[in-house]
Amino acid sequence: MLAHSGLMEKIEAIIDPAALDAIKLHLAEAGIDGRLTVTEVSGLENLGRFYQHETPAENPWKPCLRIDLIVSDRQTESAINIILRQANLVGGRATGGHINILSLDATLEISTEEPRQPSKDKNSPQKKRATLKTRAFARIYV
Repeated sequence: MLAHSGLMEKIEAIIDPAALDAIKLHLAEAGIDGRLTVTEVSGLENLGRFYQHETPAENPWKPCLRIDLIVSDRQTESAINIILRQANLVGGRATGGHINILSLDATLEISTEEPRQPSKDKNSPQKKRATLKTRAFARIYV
């Protein structure tokens, strides 16, 4: 379950693969306890070069990692500073990466556990739950 004590934000960062271990270490040291997903992607450092008609001597696509990190709004600034600091330390050069910050209206956790019965009081301050009709179910946190 996601700990949810306020607004949640999603940080999407495209980074050099060499920066990942340092970023994970520093996030943990700072006590940032969000959900982290890492995906291998390819990126263009210079989109203008991609559209040139001559064939470049080197492949313009660079291997990158995309980090998706869901954190509370209290932890967003710290997480961004850690990502920026560690991504810039790799090789002392700009990697052509970027960071996007998105506000989330809700987070949905998918699980294969048996669902718990929702509260009978519809006006209770408990988190809303959506239950699927199969054994798998999901919880919505708003």
